[in-house]
Amino acid sequence: MNISGRIGMHMAWRGLLNTIQNKPYSTSFEVTHACTANCWHCNWGGPIKEKRLSPAEYGEICRRLRPIVANVSGGEPLARGDLHEIIAAIAKPGWLPWIVVVTNASQLTAERYGRLKQAGMHQLSVSLDYPDERHDEFRRIPGLFDRMSRVLPELARSTGRNEVSLNVCITAWNYRDLPDIVRVGKEWGLPVNFSVYTHLRVQDRDGLVNGDSLADLRRVIEELVDMRRSGYPVYTTPRILWKFYHFLVEDGIPGCEAGRRFLVVNPDGRLTPCAMVMAYFDSQEDMLEGFTKQNTCTKCYISTRANTEKGYFRSAFDNPAALRRLLAPWRA
Repeated sequence: MNISGRIGMHMAWRGLLNTIQNKPYSTSFEVTHACTANCWHCNWGGPIKEKRLSPAEYGEICRRLRPIVANVSGGEPLARGDLHEIIAAIAKPGWLPWIVVVTNASQLTAERYGRLKQAGMHQLSVSLDYPDERHDEFRRIPGLFDRMSRVLPELARSTGRNEVSLNVCITAWNYRDLPDIVRVGKEWGLPVNFSVYTHLRVQDRDGLVNGDSLADLRRVIEELVDMRRSGYPVYTTPRILWKFYHFLVEDGIPGCEAGRRFLVVNPDGRLTPCAMVMAYFDSQEDMLEGFTKQNTCTKCYISTRANTEKGYFRSAFDNPAALRRLLAPWRA
């Protein structure tokens, strides 16, 4: 993330307060569950009749939860014509939350990006599953990869460093292609952030890397770590990449902090601990009492969980550029 020293200081202070007060580090605003895609690994897809809050109502929820990072997602958030108004309602210029919009890019244009940026978006995260047209089939959107290969390099050239990134979910279907996806990221001028598949959304364990394939995945991760060291744009740290590997080897990781360190706001404003748990609450306090205290789930280790559970000081050291900017006034 391209974080200034001032914003980094705000993040450090907010992180300390939220740790003490059990407020989330990250909140995902799923502003619609309708989607322009119908992906193999997701439970959403196509049009959905749903109740949606107004931009002002999302803004009020954000002020109440006070997250460090607000992920605006779906479904496909760009399917909402008022997305820039939602961003503006959540944003506090020069302050937090750090706003990330997560999209499949099917409706992305340079003009639409500019409106979101002007409204207060800090970063655009674009999902990519394959380094070629297989991505179209996986997302069930003909021509999507070609569209991305035209629009995303244009945005990379016209924006600040890391303001647009690629988000890649590691699955049994694509893990051998991960180095080539990083090469595509370099060609397009975009950093690549990784997450890992969970079967909880669609109850399909075929997407989990397991058995004899784990040895191949280990070699792939070693290659990704080497690529990162040699300057390729792999945003995910080696420590987190290896945590993804151990999650798959061990078929789970205990200690989930869903509801405390991260949570989801649904289109109608109800809260859920994570996108894979269909338990609804009207307040975080109710969620902490009714879900988090009893939570024993081990079956996902998505990027949001990995990054919000790694601890206060580890978060700082995993973002050395931001840490250097934060410490600059004291080193002068």
